[in-house]
Amino acid sequence: AAAPAIIAGLLLGIARAGAETAALIFTSGYVDRMPDTLMDSGRSLSVHIYDLAMNVAGGDANAHASALVLMLLLLIINSLATSLTRHWLRNRIMTS
Repeated sequence: AAAPAIIAGLLLGIARAGAETAALIFTSGYVDRMPDTLMDSGRSLSVHIYDLAMNVAGGDANAHASALVLMLLLLIINSLATSLTRHWLRNRIMTS
């Protein structure tokens, strides 16, 4: 019963990741090096995927792996948000 909603969520996540890549590159640029500290500048995962796919010869396999990581992160974050919301609403209904 939930398969259509899961598929829709995955497609929306893919679309959002792809759409944000171009905006990030053209508005803020990106860094080619690895950050040395947590306070050092770096690039987002979507920009990393774009860079691997477009600028690195043979980087398609790494771009696909990075896209999988991005999709898993989106799925985990959305699932956590959904379960927290469901838990909060259940507690709110029980106390009312």
